[in-house]
Amino acid sequence: MSPVTVVINKILLGWVAFGAGFAVAGGFIAFISLIGIVTRLAGITKTADHIPVYENSMAMGILLFNLLSLYQPVFSWIFPTAGYSIMYLSSLFTGIFAGCLAGALAEVVNIIPIFSRRVKLRKGFPYMVKAAALGKCIGCLIQFYLFNL
Repeated sequence: MSPVTVVINKILLGWVAFGAGFAVAGGFIAFISLIGIVTRLAGITKTADHIPVYENSMAMGILLFNLLSLYQPVFSWIFPTAGYSIMYLSSLFTGIFAGCLAGALAEVVNIIPIFSRRVKLRKGFPYMVKAAALGKCIGCLIQFYLFNL
């Protein structure tokens, strides 16, 4: 194969991968909108008039990370402290998002009321929810620091 053909194939495969990632990201946004994470969080924070901004920023973030996962830029030019700060901040927001997603899924499936009826839990319900959140946080930290090194 000539070098020009190789470059054209890489470009075409890149665009096909980008289109596939874009379709998956669109389905993910539709799923998140369906279970109501954005509207629920906007209702809790009393910022319901900003829901279009939240949804647009979520779509732009998914598009940006789709591009980052496809092209994988090198950030060696960033000062190490700034790079670590960006990494930790994005990890924090990813963890917050994963927790909200898990909470929304649990709320949609109505797992907490069913579980509380099964175990006849009448008192201490807030402690059970806090313990589940703490367990999720500790599990994520263990997985991140012990198994991802």
